[in-house]
Amino acid sequence: MGKTNYIELSLTTEDGIQHLRLHGHLKRHQYPVKTEQIFQKGSEDFGMFIIIIPSEDLYTFAKLDGDLFSEFEVLDIEDERWNAYKKLKDKDFVQNISNFMFSLTPESKIDIDTFTEKANEATLELFKNSPVFMGDYVLTDFMTFEEKIIDLDYLISYFESQERYEDCAVLIKIRKKIEANEEFIKEPK
Repeated sequence: MGKTNYIELSLTTEDGIQHLRLHGHLKRHQYPVKTEQIFQKGSEDFGMFIIIIPSEDLYTFAKLDGDLFSEFEVLDIEDERWNAYKKLKDKDFVQNISNFMFSLTPESKIDIDTFTEKANEATLELFKNSPVFMGDYVLTDFMTFEEKIIDLDYLISYFESQERYEDCAVLIKIRKKIEANEEFIKEPK
């Protein structure tokens, strides 16, 4: 299957909850993320993703406009890709996550491993550097309690296998906050 069957989309989010929901949707449906950016407070938008999707999925994404993202743009001309990237570079970031930029058209297990590694690292960086993102992740009901725990357990075992115990501790604290939030929700009022 050639690259001509795929298109790049730029998806802009308006707040942390919408960004988190879109992040979860992309992860669950295994859409490759080429770029993810979080902008600093005071910015018009919260963040942006540039993703690669099969061209036949474009209609599905168009229907999600306003729900999982505030606007989208098809990047079909190289100049448009460059302008979208410049737009990202011109904005202030929570932390410079531009090193997260990568291109992926998975053709082998190595490509998928690289994508997984970069996605895990980006998620960890968001948790560590964006209290808004972490708070939204804990409180959102877009993902169920069980989905959040499975997601975090996967990240914990991933970083544990690399003996990165400080990073595991960060993720365990988030897991405890999710568990405490779930207990609070279930308490009779």
